[in-house]
Amino acid sequence: MHVNVTIIGMDRLGASFGLALKRYETQGKADHSFTIIGSDPKAYPMKTAKKLGAIDNFNRAVLKATANADLLIVNVPASEQDALYERLGPTLKPGSVVLDTSLLKMPVIDLAARTFPSNDRGEPLAYLVGITAIVNPKALYGGDLSVDGARADLFDEADVLITPDTICPAEAVALAENVTRLIGGQPRFMGPVEHDGLIAATEELPMLVGAALFYTLRQSEGWMELRRMVNPTLALAMHALQRQSAQDLFELFSQNRDNLARHLEMLIGTLDQVRDSLTAGADDDAEELAAFLSFVGKTWEDWDIKRYSSKWEDKPGVEMLPGPLGGMGRIFTMSRRDEDDADDTD
Repeated sequence: MHVNVTIIGMDRLGASFGLALKRYETQGKADHSFTIIGSDPKAYPMKTAKKLGAIDNFNRAVLKATANADLLIVNVPASEQDALYERLGPTLKPGSVVLDTSLLKMPVIDLAARTFPSNDRGEPLAYLVGITAIVNPKALYGGDLSVDGARADLFDEADVLITPDTICPAEAVALAENVTRLIGGQPRFMGPVEHDGLIAATEELPMLVGAALFYTLRQSEGWMELRRMVNPTLALAMHALQRQSAQDLFELFSQNRDNLARHLEMLIGTLDQVRDSLTAGADDDAEELAAFLSFVGKTWEDWDIKRYSSKWEDKPGVEMLPGPLGGMGRIFTMSRRDEDDADDTD
Protein backbone atom coordinates (compact mmCIF):
# COMPACT_ATOMS: atom_id res chain seq x y z
CA MET A 1 0.00 0.00 0.00
CA HIS A 2 1.32 3.42 -0.95
CA VAL A 3 0.81 6.30 1.47
CA ASN A 4 1.31 10.02 0.88
CA VAL A 5 2.89 11.55 3.97
CA THR A 6 3.55 15.17 4.87
CA ILE A 7 5.81 16.12 7.76
CA ILE A 8 5.39 19.70 8.97
CA GLY A 9 8.40 20.84 11.00
CA MET A 10 11.87 19.70 9.98
CA ASP A 11 13.89 19.46 13.18
CA ARG A 12 15.49 16.29 14.63
CA LEU A 13 12.12 14.79 15.48
CA GLY A 14 10.38 15.54 12.20
CA ALA A 15 13.26 14.44 9.98
CA SER A 16 13.80 11.29 12.05
CA PHE A 17 10.20 10.25 11.31
CA GLY A 18 11.03 10.50 7.62
CA LEU A 19 14.29 8.58 7.97
CA ALA A 20 12.61 5.82 9.96
CA LEU A 21 9.81 5.42 7.40
CA LYS A 22 12.31 5.38 4.54
CA ARG A 23 14.37 2.76 6.40
CA TYR A 24 11.25 0.60 6.70
CA GLU A 25 10.76 0.82 2.91
CA THR A 26 14.14 -0.82 2.34
CA GLN A 27 13.13 -3.95 4.25
CA GLY A 28 12.54 -6.91 1.97
CA LYS A 29 8.99 -7.62 3.12
CA ALA A 30 7.74 -4.06 3.56
CA ASP A 31 3.98 -3.88 3.03
CA HIS A 32 3.93 -0.11 2.57
CA SER A 33 5.73 2.52 0.55
CA PHE A 34 5.76 6.26 1.14
CA THR A 35 6.05 9.52 -0.70
CA ILE A 36 7.13 12.00 1.96
CA ILE A 37 6.83 15.76 1.56
CA GLY A 38 8.43 18.05 4.11
CA SER A 39 7.40 21.56 5.04
CA ASP A 40 9.11 24.16 7.22
CA PRO A 41 9.19 27.97 7.31
CA LYS A 42 12.96 27.88 6.72
CA ALA A 43 14.73 26.55 3.65
CA TYR A 44 17.76 25.00 5.35
CA PRO A 45 15.89 22.33 7.35
CA MET A 46 13.92 21.24 4.27
CA LYS A 47 16.99 21.06 2.04
CA THR A 48 18.96 19.23 4.71
CA ALA A 49 16.13 16.73 5.31
CA LYS A 50 16.03 15.96 1.59
CA LYS A 51 19.81 15.59 1.45
CA LEU A 52 19.64 13.16 4.38
CA GLY A 53 16.98 11.14 2.55
CA ALA A 54 14.25 11.83 5.10
CA ILE A 55 11.88 13.36 2.54
CA ASP A 56 11.33 13.06 -1.19
CA ASN A 57 10.54 16.71 -1.75
CA PHE A 58 9.54 19.82 0.16
CA ASN A 59 7.36 22.87 -0.06
CA ARG A 60 7.35 25.84 2.28
CA ALA A 61 3.68 26.48 1.48
CA VAL A 62 1.86 24.25 3.95
CA LEU A 63 -1.35 23.82 1.97
CA LYS A 64 0.57 22.77 -1.13
CA ALA A 65 2.70 20.37 0.89
CA THR A 66 -0.39 18.73 2.40
CA ALA A 67 -2.69 18.76 -0.63
CA ASN A 68 -2.54 14.99 -1.25
CA ALA A 69 -1.56 13.78 2.21
CA ASP A 70 -3.16 10.67 3.66
CA LEU A 71 -1.01 10.92 6.80
CA LEU A 72 0.32 14.13 8.32
CA ILE A 73 2.90 14.43 11.07
CA VAL A 74 2.59 17.87 12.64
CA ASN A 75 5.62 18.97 14.61
CA VAL A 76 5.38 22.72 15.25
CA PRO A 77 5.98 25.01 18.25
CA ALA A 78 3.11 25.91 20.54
CA SER A 79 2.96 29.51 19.31
CA GLU A 80 2.32 28.34 15.72
CA GLN A 81 -0.39 25.77 16.38
CA ASP A 82 -3.46 28.01 16.25
CA ALA A 83 -2.53 29.64 12.93
CA LEU A 84 -1.51 26.32 11.38
CA TYR A 85 -4.67 24.43 12.28
CA GLU A 86 -6.94 27.32 11.33
CA ARG A 87 -5.46 27.13 7.82
CA LEU A 88 -4.82 23.42 7.57
CA GLY A 89 -7.83 21.88 9.31
CA PRO A 90 -10.58 22.72 6.80
CA THR A 91 -8.44 21.51 3.84
CA LEU A 92 -7.72 18.00 5.13
CA LYS A 93 -8.72 15.08 2.90
CA PRO A 94 -11.62 12.99 4.21
CA GLY A 95 -10.16 9.99 6.01
CA SER A 96 -6.75 11.58 6.55
CA VAL A 97 -5.04 11.23 9.93
CA VAL A 98 -2.92 13.84 11.69
CA LEU A 99 -0.31 12.60 14.15
CA ASP A 100 0.50 15.60 16.33
CA THR A 101 3.73 15.66 18.34
CA SER A 102 2.90 18.75 20.43
CA LEU A 103 4.04 18.62 24.05
CA LEU A 104 0.50 19.33 25.26
CA LYS A 105 -2.34 17.29 23.81
CA MET A 106 -5.53 18.89 25.17
CA PRO A 107 -5.06 22.27 23.40
CA VAL A 108 -4.52 20.52 20.06
CA ILE A 109 -7.54 18.27 20.56
CA ASP A 110 -9.61 21.43 21.03
CA LEU A 111 -8.10 22.93 17.87
CA ALA A 112 -8.95 19.84 15.84
CA ALA A 113 -12.53 19.88 17.11
CA ARG A 114 -12.88 23.47 15.90
CA THR A 115 -11.10 23.27 12.57
CA PHE A 116 -11.26 19.76 11.07
CA PRO A 117 -13.93 19.09 8.42
CA SER A 118 -17.11 17.34 9.52
CA ASN A 119 -20.24 15.87 7.95
CA ASP A 120 -23.84 17.03 8.33
CA ARG A 121 -24.10 15.20 11.66
CA GLY A 122 -21.06 17.00 13.04
CA GLU A 123 -18.84 13.91 12.86
CA PRO A 124 -15.21 14.59 11.90
CA LEU A 125 -14.04 13.57 8.45
CA ALA A 126 -10.34 13.79 9.35
CA TYR A 127 -8.81 12.63 12.58
CA LEU A 128 -6.19 13.75 15.08
CA VAL A 129 -4.11 11.42 17.25
CA GLY A 130 -1.56 12.83 19.67
CA ILE A 131 1.81 11.08 19.87
CA THR A 132 4.85 11.68 22.05
CA ALA A 133 8.06 9.89 21.15
CA ILE A 134 10.31 8.90 24.06
CA VAL A 135 13.57 8.72 22.15
CA ASN A 136 16.05 5.88 21.97
CA PRO A 137 18.47 6.10 24.93
CA LYS A 138 21.39 6.40 22.51
CA ALA A 139 20.06 9.86 21.65
CA LEU A 140 18.92 10.81 25.15
CA TYR A 141 21.88 13.02 26.00
CA GLY A 142 22.47 14.32 22.49
CA GLY A 143 22.16 18.07 22.48
CA ASP A 144 21.55 18.64 18.75
CA LEU A 145 17.78 18.84 18.30
CA SER A 146 18.04 20.45 14.86
CA VAL A 147 17.55 18.64 11.57
CA ASP A 148 21.28 17.87 11.57
CA GLY A 149 20.73 15.58 14.55
CA ALA A 150 18.13 13.43 12.77
CA ARG A 151 18.67 9.66 12.86
CA ALA A 152 16.71 6.68 11.58
CA ASP A 153 17.04 4.80 14.87
CA LEU A 154 15.72 7.62 17.09
CA PHE A 155 12.63 5.58 18.02
CA ASP A 156 14.08 2.07 18.01
CA GLU A 157 12.68 -0.01 20.89
CA ALA A 158 11.55 3.23 22.56
CA ASP A 159 8.10 4.03 23.87
CA VAL A 160 5.84 6.15 21.70
CA LEU A 161 2.89 7.47 23.70
CA ILE A 162 -0.38 7.44 21.75
CA THR A 163 -2.93 9.83 23.26
CA PRO A 164 -6.19 9.84 21.28
CA ASP A 165 -9.29 11.78 22.16
CA THR A 166 -12.23 9.69 23.38
CA ILE A 167 -14.12 10.29 20.12
CA CYS A 168 -11.22 9.24 17.88
CA PRO A 169 -12.23 6.22 15.77
CA ALA A 170 -10.44 2.93 16.31
CA GLU A 171 -9.11 2.93 12.74
CA ALA A 172 -7.19 6.18 13.30
CA VAL A 173 -5.75 4.90 16.58
CA ALA A 174 -4.74 1.66 14.86
CA LEU A 175 -2.94 3.64 12.16
CA ALA A 176 -0.97 5.54 14.83
CA GLU A 177 -0.05 2.21 16.41
CA ASN A 178 1.05 0.79 13.06
CA VAL A 179 3.19 3.82 12.25
CA THR A 180 4.80 3.52 15.67
CA ARG A 181 5.81 -0.05 14.92
CA LEU A 182 7.03 0.82 11.41
CA ILE A 183 9.47 3.41 12.81
CA GLY A 184 10.77 0.90 15.36
CA GLY A 185 8.91 2.14 18.44
CA GLN A 186 6.80 0.45 21.10
CA PRO A 187 3.26 1.88 21.32
CA ARG A 188 1.91 2.84 24.74
CA PHE A 189 -1.55 4.29 25.24
CA MET A 190 -2.26 7.16 27.59
CA GLY A 191 -5.12 9.58 28.13
CA PRO A 192 -4.36 13.15 27.02
CA VAL A 193 -5.17 14.66 30.43
CA GLU A 194 -2.79 12.29 32.22
CA HIS A 195 -0.19 12.91 29.53
CA ASP A 196 -0.28 16.68 29.98
CA GLY A 197 0.06 16.32 33.74
CA LEU A 198 3.23 14.27 33.33
CA ILE A 199 4.66 16.55 30.63
CA ALA A 200 4.57 19.40 33.15
CA ALA A 201 7.27 17.56 35.10
CA THR A 202 9.39 16.07 32.30
CA GLU A 203 9.40 18.94 29.79
CA GLU A 204 7.95 22.17 31.12
CA LEU A 205 9.58 22.19 34.56
CA PRO A 206 13.12 21.85 33.12
CA MET A 207 12.33 24.61 30.62
CA LEU A 208 11.09 26.91 33.36
CA VAL A 209 14.09 26.13 35.59
CA GLY A 210 16.45 26.88 32.70
CA ALA A 211 14.77 30.24 32.07
CA ALA A 212 14.84 31.09 35.79
CA LEU A 213 18.48 30.08 36.02
CA PHE A 214 19.47 32.35 33.16
CA TYR A 215 17.45 35.22 34.61
CA THR A 216 19.11 34.77 38.02
CA LEU A 217 22.60 34.81 36.55
CA ARG A 218 21.78 37.73 34.28
CA GLN A 219 20.80 39.80 37.33
CA SER A 220 23.97 38.86 39.20
CA GLU A 221 26.60 41.49 39.96
CA GLY A 222 29.14 39.12 38.45
CA TRP A 223 27.34 38.85 35.09
CA MET A 224 30.07 40.63 33.13
CA GLU A 225 32.43 37.75 33.96
CA LEU A 226 29.83 34.98 34.21
CA ARG A 227 28.67 35.49 30.65
CA ARG A 228 32.16 34.62 29.35
CA MET A 229 32.40 31.38 31.34
CA VAL A 230 29.50 29.32 29.99
CA ASN A 231 30.41 25.71 29.22
CA PRO A 232 28.17 22.71 28.39
CA THR A 233 26.90 22.21 31.95
CA LEU A 234 25.15 25.58 32.02
CA ALA A 235 24.41 25.73 28.29
CA LEU A 236 22.54 22.42 28.34
CA ALA A 237 20.57 23.51 31.41
CA MET A 238 19.33 26.49 29.38
CA HIS A 239 18.94 24.57 26.10
CA ALA A 240 15.20 25.23 25.85
CA LEU A 241 15.89 28.94 25.34
CA GLN A 242 17.65 28.03 22.10
CA ARG A 243 14.83 25.83 20.85
CA GLN A 244 11.74 27.63 22.13
CA SER A 245 10.79 31.28 21.66
CA ALA A 246 9.47 33.36 24.53
CA GLN A 247 5.99 33.04 22.99
CA ASP A 248 6.32 29.25 22.76
CA LEU A 249 7.27 29.02 26.43
CA PHE A 250 4.44 31.35 27.43
CA GLU A 251 1.89 29.24 25.56
CA LEU A 252 3.18 26.00 27.07
CA PHE A 253 3.31 27.31 30.63
CA SER A 254 -0.03 29.11 30.54
CA GLN A 255 -1.90 26.21 28.90
CA ASN A 256 -0.75 23.83 31.62
CA ARG A 257 -0.32 26.23 34.53
CA ASP A 258 -1.93 24.15 37.30
CA ASN A 259 0.14 21.05 36.62
CA LEU A 260 3.31 23.09 36.21
CA ALA A 261 2.70 25.08 39.40
CA ARG A 262 2.25 21.86 41.37
CA HIS A 263 5.57 20.44 40.24
CA LEU A 264 7.30 23.79 40.69
CA GLU A 265 6.10 23.93 44.30
CA MET A 266 7.60 20.50 44.92
CA LEU A 267 10.93 21.63 43.49
CA ILE A 268 10.92 24.82 45.55
CA GLY A 269 10.37 22.72 48.66
CA THR A 270 13.39 20.57 47.81
CA LEU A 271 15.58 23.60 47.08
CA ASP A 272 14.52 25.23 50.36
CA GLN A 273 15.73 22.21 52.28
CA VAL A 274 18.99 21.96 50.34
CA ARG A 275 19.65 25.67 50.95
CA ASP A 276 19.02 25.23 54.67
CA SER A 277 21.50 22.39 54.77
CA LEU A 278 24.12 24.43 52.89
CA THR A 279 23.80 27.52 55.07
CA ALA A 280 23.47 25.90 58.50
CA GLY A 281 27.12 24.91 58.61
CA ALA A 282 26.74 22.27 61.32
CA ASP A 283 28.34 18.83 60.97
CA ASP A 284 24.94 17.15 61.09
CA ASP A 285 23.71 19.29 58.22
CA ALA A 286 26.84 18.49 56.20
CA GLU A 287 26.14 14.80 56.74
CA GLU A 288 22.56 15.29 55.60
CA LEU A 289 23.72 17.02 52.42
CA ALA A 290 26.19 14.21 51.74
CA ALA A 291 23.45 11.63 52.33
CA PHE A 292 21.09 13.53 50.03
CA LEU A 293 23.64 13.62 47.21
CA SER A 294 24.51 9.96 47.73
CA PHE A 295 20.83 9.03 47.57
CA VAL A 296 20.32 11.08 44.41
CA GLY A 297 23.40 9.58 42.77
CA LYS A 298 22.40 6.01 43.52
CA THR A 299 18.75 6.38 42.55
CA TRP A 300 19.69 8.28 39.39
CA GLU A 301 22.05 5.47 38.40
CA ASP A 302 19.25 2.95 38.97
CA TRP A 303 16.91 5.02 36.79
CA ASP A 304 19.57 5.43 34.08
CA ILE A 305 20.14 1.67 33.88
CA LYS A 306 16.40 1.07 33.60
CA ARG A 307 16.06 3.78 30.94
CA TYR A 308 18.72 2.13 28.81
CA SER A 309 17.42 -1.40 29.31
CA SER A 310 13.69 -0.50 29.27
CA LYS A 311 13.23 -2.87 32.21
CA TRP A 312 11.13 -0.87 34.61
CA GLU A 313 10.25 -3.36 37.34
CA ASP A 314 10.39 -1.42 40.61
CA LYS A 315 11.79 -2.87 43.79
CA PRO A 316 9.59 -2.32 46.85
CA GLY A 317 10.65 0.06 49.58
CA VAL A 318 12.79 3.18 49.33
CA GLU A 319 15.00 4.04 52.25
CA MET A 320 14.24 7.50 53.61
CA LEU A 321 17.00 9.83 54.75
CA PRO A 322 17.14 11.14 58.31
CA GLY A 323 16.88 14.81 59.20
CA PRO A 324 15.44 17.78 57.30
CA LEU A 325 16.36 16.37 53.88
CA GLY A 326 14.42 13.20 54.46
CA GLY A 327 12.41 13.57 57.61
CA MET A 328 8.70 12.82 57.26
CA GLY A 329 9.43 11.71 53.71
CA ARG A 330 9.14 15.29 52.50
CA ILE A 331 11.82 15.48 49.88
CA PHE A 332 11.67 12.06 48.29
CA THR A 333 7.91 11.75 48.15
CA MET A 334 7.87 15.08 46.28
CA SER A 335 5.44 16.58 48.76
CA ARG A 336 4.70 20.28 48.75
CA ARG A 337 6.31 22.68 51.14
CA ASP A 338 4.66 22.78 54.53
CA GLU A 339 2.46 25.81 55.00
CA ASP A 340 4.54 26.74 58.06
CA ASP A 341 7.65 26.90 55.85
CA ALA A 342 6.13 29.49 53.49
CA ASP A 343 7.24 33.07 53.67
CA ASP A 344 5.30 35.09 56.23
CA THR A 345 3.06 37.83 54.91
CA ASP A 346 1.60 40.76 56.73
